[in-house]
Amino acid sequence: MKTLLASLLLAALFAASSASDVETTHPEPCAVRAWVRAEDLSPDHISRGELRIKVPRAECANQIASVALRLQLDEFGEFKYLKGGAIIPEVQPSNQSTPSGYADWMGSDVVYDYQAHDDSLSDPALWAVKAEERRAWTTEATLIENNPDLSQPIVTAFTVAVPCVNYPPVLQSNHRHILRAPVLKHSFSDLSYRYFAVVTFIDGRIEDVPAGRTTFIPSLQLNPQQTLRTWNVTFEDFDCRRDTSPAMKKRDEDLEKCLPEVDRSSFVAEITLEEGNILQRGQSLKGRVTVRRTKDGSTAMSDISVSLVTSFRDHWAQAQAAAGGDVEFYNSTSWPCSPLLYGSRELCAESERFAYVFDENDEERMIRSRHLSFMKPVSLADPYYDFEIEVPPETPVDFTSYYTTGESLLQLRLTVLYSIDIAKCVQPNDFKSNIPGDEEMTTDETAATEEGMWNMYTRVGKSAISDTEWSRSMTLQAMVPITVVRGGAVPTLPIMHYLTPGALAPVLRSGAQLKMPASFPPVQPIFTVEALANTSARLMQPGSTDPYQRRMNITRLQRDYPDPARNYQNGNYAGVLWKKKVVAEERGILPMRTEVVDGGDRQQSFHIAP
Repeated sequence: MKTLLASLLLAALFAASSASDVETTHPEPCAVRAWVRAEDLSPDHISRGELRIKVPRAECANQIASVALRLQLDEFGEFKYLKGGAIIPEVQPSNQSTPSGYADWMGSDVVYDYQAHDDSLSDPALWAVKAEERRAWTTEATLIENNPDLSQPIVTAFTVAVPCVNYPPVLQSNHRHILRAPVLKHSFSDLSYRYFAVVTFIDGRIEDVPAGRTTFIPSLQLNPQQTLRTWNVTFEDFDCRRDTSPAMKKRDEDLEKCLPEVDRSSFVAEITLEEGNILQRGQSLKGRVTVRRTKDGSTAMSDISVSLVTSFRDHWAQAQAAAGGDVEFYNSTSWPCSPLLYGSRELCAESERFAYVFDENDEERMIRSRHLSFMKPVSLADPYYDFEIEVPPETPVDFTSYYTTGESLLQLRLTVLYSIDIAKCVQPNDFKSNIPGDEEMTTDETAATEEGMWNMYTRVGKSAISDTEWSRSMTLQAMVPITVVRGGAVPTLPIMHYLTPGALAPVLRSGAQLKMPASFPPVQPIFTVEALANTSARLMQPGSTDPYQRRMNITRLQRDYPDPARNYQNGNYAGVLWKKKVVAEERGILPMRTEVVDGGDRQQSFHIAP
């Protein structure tokens, strides 16, 4: 009887538990996916677009009451600067014993204590940090309503009317760089034009579903008569060291001791641009650079490269730091010290980054790059470089946004060499007796070409390059201001900058409305400051600046354990050298072989590129 009662009791408890589970179990809420395809935005223009809405689950097909589409411009900026009067403790020598191999890599047998210095880099009493978001405007319109049937995806049209106002473009490479702790002086900014589908469900729930992003193509009005065609600029050593450790300071001191700046040669560049310094995207930049030595000294010109770059600086962060007493923040976050300089390109459908998407040849998957120039040897006897650089359609135009200023520049990089004796003085550990020096390089052209045939990195038919050049060279830089414009038709009405008081905001409308609205709303930005705890968690992370400690975390095990295969990949690849010989014979650079080799018919021939 007791057993029966116990069984009935357990059954009742199980039934109650099951009923409770049924009562408390809720079905997963319906979800929606959204996509937007649309033309880019531009001033005094109506951009057409389409919104696609889809529900992944069939039972949700009738759960949507309406869908609106919202477009918003969000801008972001953040900084970390040293408060006025704050002092970072110096790195001090310690009494630690020298680790094996330390002196060879660090150039000194003194071990330093970084603890107090590193701790100060995350001390909130010394640093000011801030991050904020600026929502410049939002525009929204209902595109789908009346509880539509979404058993199949719905695609509906819309337009965005833009007033005669220039808004900033979007940079496709302007992503946040990896913040390696500890973070030093720092600035970062970004912006985005984002589409959201605002979905209202029949139960009253509202959800913002990301639907895509777009960009803005500003139109610049410039007077062609303002263009300049010639410049004279001086090459300078723009060495921006973020690493101020004792080891780096010692290397700088050794360089100055062995290669005093006052003893170095001086060089200038004479630049002539055929069409001047106002360029349209898609055209070619043609010109000539002539390098002149203005002072004979201990360095000699070697080669030069020319490239079109874009310099960005976060002027908002720099102004905040200046007001807060950090007088060095501007230089540490501007060219050439800023990390956000050269790789950025505007988000653009015509970019070569997306060329493969539209290529009819399925085998073609290479992204071509024609906007960089190649390096050319220069000397006193041949100081000229005639260059041609294509200005890609995604080249950023000069523009100042709320947080950032972007400027285009023609960058000239001149490599200069110093003697091997100076190199041995600067880096004695890198020049052992078994490393060939300049004394092995021949001035005989035929002999130099023969040496080149035995170097896997020298082009066929070219002279060998000294193996020591990479370690006894310096790179000097010079800049020429360039203005990049969009090109094409320019609106007849005056174009206002979006930061001008009274600027107007775009309007998003349902359907294919292709006439400008009677009026536009004013820009009314809204600022949101990130919680200090969140900003500090990102920018005040503890870490070590000890270069040896950082290096040992990566390389110490690789260096210390025995490895029979350590040198397996050193030296030239013989197959490449042999192929160079075959190619040189076929091109007439070397005499054709006449000897017959046993098994020659079975030897697999190389594929020779023309």
